[in-house]
Amino acid sequence: MPKKKKNIEKSKTKISELEQKVQDFKDKNISLLAEFDNYRKRIARERIANEKYEGEKIFKNILPILDDIDRVLSIKEIKEKSVVDGINLIKGKFKSALKDYGVMPYDSLGKIFDPEYHEAIMMKKTKKKKNTIIDEFQKGYMYHDKVLRHAKVIVSE
Repeated sequence: MPKKKKNIEKSKTKISELEQKVQDFKDKNISLLAEFDNYRKRIARERIANEKYEGEKIFKNILPILDDIDRVLSIKEIKEKSVVDGINLIKGKFKSALKDYGVMPYDSLGKIFDPEYHEAIMMKKTKKKKNTIIDEFQKGYMYHDKVLRHAKVIVSE
């Protein structure tokens, strides 16, 4: 009987070792599944971000054209009303197209200077509160929730 008892003890030990191995494999499997799920979610987030901001380079190249249109419209010597109306129509279509893709200008005049949105090109002494934007040299634009182009501004000292 002692030999049988010894064999039973060996078998129990072997069963216990095998159960531990099975548990280790289950834990490893769960860990790998969790890692894969996190990887899949991260890739999906990156793909959405890439799609959301895919036109950024194109829009950065289009904004100077819109600036040029504004400069032309600021000329007072244009006598032909139909030319001004035509340029305003083109400007409106440009702005509408940009808006459809999530590109929107933001206002800076009268606001406090914020380096996240503004680029100071000059400081001037005025009676306004310090760090207040007193003039806007170039309009700033957002692309969805991201700054596409910082506004170039003049700030009070």
